[in-house]
Amino acid sequence: MAATKTAIFTTSWDDGNPLDFRIAEMLARYGLRGTFYIPRHIDSGVMSENEMAKLSESFEIGAHTLNHVFLTTTDDTNASIEIKVSKTWVQDVTGKPCTMFCPPAGKHTARHLQFARDAGYRGVRTVELMSLARPRCVNGLCIMPTTMQSHPHGAATYLRNALKRTSVSNAWNYLTRGSSGDWTKSAESMMRRAIQVGGVFHLWGHSWEIERFDQWKNVEHVLRLMGELSSEATSLTNGDVVARHTSARKRATASVA
Repeated sequence: MAATKTAIFTTSWDDGNPLDFRIAEMLARYGLRGTFYIPRHIDSGVMSENEMAKLSESFEIGAHTLNHVFLTTTDDTNASIEIKVSKTWVQDVTGKPCTMFCPPAGKHTARHLQFARDAGYRGVRTVELMSLARPRCVNGLCIMPTTMQSHPHGAATYLRNALKRTSVSNAWNYLTRGSSGDWTKSAESMMRRAIQVGGVFHLWGHSWEIERFDQWKNVEHVLRLMGELSSEATSLTNGDVVARHTSARKRATASVA
């Protein structure tokens, strides 16, 4: 099926567990890109700085606070430090710019987005489910939704997620493409929808959670399919999605002017 509009595939993986290298191997096997959001410390265990630097040779590393702090449970001063200093730490470890930030569990307020903007991030990844939307950019900061988590959520989770964001389109996507109860089938349907109408298919997850819920075969199935469909979509890191979208908006603004 020929694409009528440009489709993008991207993936992101949170918490920096050493099992992330299993994800990285799959991404490389199927010719896919990925962004790994890594904190310096988390109780579930995190890869070493040497391992993180190695991972950064092939994949994008984004910030995830220093200590995996849920930003809505701490004060503004600490939240600002966690957001800003985690960027510096990632850059020091990898030797590369860190342009993307992901709040742990997606928990944040407008105040935290301002802290991210002030710290110099270009994009913030959320946990908005069943979205094919491109980043929403305001005053130089792009908010990036996701499509599918590599986890067998029930219907209530998807519908609560859409209701929280008052997103009719996300709820409709779930009702028409996600209600089978099999997240891999929903992922395939959303991939093909992105190819058909244009949009960003964004798969995300936690490697430790994939291990806990025995989802490795399902994850590989979806990544293999993404690879097979890559001729009809462009595979990018989260940061590259934001950069491409920002450049397109600038060109559009310039042409109007």
